[in-house]
Amino acid sequence: MMFLRLLCLAAAVLVLVAPPLVAFPVGAASPNARTAAGFLVCMALASGAFLLIGLAGHRLRRSALLRWLTVLLLALPCVASARVLWHGGAAPLLWMCSMMLGVALVLSLTLVYPLVRAQGHRPLRTREPGLPALPRA
Repeated sequence: MMFLRLLCLAAAVLVLVAPPLVAFPVGAASPNARTAAGFLVCMALASGAFLLIGLAGHRLRRSALLRWLTVLLLALPCVASARVLWHGGAAPLLWMCSMMLGVALVLSLTLVYPLVRAQGHRPLRTREPGLPALPRA
């Protein structure tokens, strides 16, 4: 668990640092401010998802709201990486997106999915008819 949380913290930093390094030669050539702002918001949300797991990963078992917030925030890097991989592009961008997709899928399968799947307790068995009721305290 500690290794995965440290991996999340490293991924949060790399999500913010790696795209400008990869897009540096042609990154400044984009004149569309709306696309650049959308890309920045998506990077911040993806980094926030990894930071949330890295900092509050020990509370995922107890809080259903935090668990669903983590699921929603991890869906963004998964969808964005799959979209970039589907449309293709430069080789460094494809490598970066495939690594981010892999990390997000590993995190969701190891941290979030087992907790969402195992929600309730086992139901109590029914009382046998011949036993007396328990005394009340």
